[in-house]
Amino acid sequence: MPPTTGHPTRHARLARTLSVALLVALAEAPAGGDEIPRSALGARTVRYAYEARFTPPEGARVVELAVPLPRADDQTVRGLELSGTVEPRTVTIAPSGDRVALVRVEAPVGPVVIRQSGTVVRRELVTDPRASAKTMKDVDGRALTAELAPSRFVPISDEVRAIATRETAGHDTVVTRARALYDWVYDHMQYDKSVPGWGLGDIPYCLKIGRGNCTDFHSLFIALARGSGIPARWNIGFPLAYDGRTAPATDAPVAGYHCWAEFWAPAVGWIPVDISEARKHPELKDYFFGNLSGNRILFSRARSFVLDGDGVERNYFVYPLARVDGRDAATAVEWTFRYSDVPKL
Repeated sequence: MPPTTGHPTRHARLARTLSVALLVALAEAPAGGDEIPRSALGARTVRYAYEARFTPPEGARVVELAVPLPRADDQTVRGLELSGTVEPRTVTIAPSGDRVALVRVEAPVGPVVIRQSGTVVRRELVTDPRASAKTMKDVDGRALTAELAPSRFVPISDEVRAIATRETAGHDTVVTRARALYDWVYDHMQYDKSVPGWGLGDIPYCLKIGRGNCTDFHSLFIALARGSGIPARWNIGFPLAYDGRTAPATDAPVAGYHCWAEFWAPAVGWIPVDISEARKHPELKDYFFGNLSGNRILFSRARSFVLDGDGVERNYFVYPLARVDGRDAATAVEWTFRYSDVPKL
């Protein structure tokens, strides 16, 4: 007879457990046919347009609106054009060297706008981490102080140091230690934005929850690398659809940012890693340790930064920032980022 207690039988419980396990496995597995071909990883040339628009609150006396400008590292920026409600001025964030376009409008009437556009030629980065057999004693900490130091938004706790020590045990070179940390973050983290708190690079959150987006993956890697004495730094910008999977993009919108990390290895230099992208495309796990696809535009390396001497320490910078009468705006800035591929000659 069937049970009358309302509790599942042992076999029913087992079947339910197996069903849940299968669903989890399917959710974590790459989608069929979603593998990225090698031809899609190469250099890209795109024409982009980035616009920010802020509607001031009633009674605002002074509004400032700022957006980062693309960096010249690993890419060439051509024909950069700036415009806005008033003519933008350009400032630089120290010590990252990021460039920022900023407009300042007194007694604003209507929205405050800033626009930028240009052509970016982005390279595919290809390095050979194995070319460095250097050990930790070869790292010049004096020349890379900022890339080794903890900060407000990338703290290095005792727990971080303990994990870094455990995971790099038995690895003698900078590269093999970095690979051990890369593998640990890859295994520990799932690309999952369902748990509140993701996207801030909050290290305790990353360690406890083990889920998040690219910010969380790479903040954790940077903290672990620095915690083990390996210089590491942050990169953020906007992603482009993988080339070769569809027809060349025309006026394609971008919904959000993408970030990645780099670590320093003597005899090679800065070596890129993109763990969150590897997590989404496991077939490229080895590729994204030391190589970087060209489908991105780098805008900023600033972390725990202060903008234009206002004294406010902020996390990272890719979306527009607005200030009203010297204070960060309480409402978000509207923005759009669109690009079109420049046909290959």
